[in-house]
Amino acid sequence: MSKRSPLTFTPENKGSRAPAAVQEAATPSTTARSKSRQGRQFIAAHVVPEAAKQFKLLAVQQDRTTQALLVEAINDLFAKYGLSRIADE
Repeated sequence: MSKRSPLTFTPENKGSRAPAAVQEAATPSTTARSKSRQGRQFIAAHVVPEAAKQFKLLAVQQDRTTQALLVEAINDLFAKYGLSRIADE
């Protein structure tokens, strides 16, 4: 079994053994973000698996997306602290 390349490995530094097609596929694409994500900022949180499962179950029970529930939760948090409910879908 051969030693794995470090995460900092670049084909320019060492002889590349990957086929050209694989190297091309690994190159990041320059496509623009989808229109629905333009002007948006990503927010994430790490929660225990039980909370994630319960959140997804709530979305199914309410027949809503997790995105819609998160926007509602953020707006409720803003209201709690006397801020404008500016998060939107």
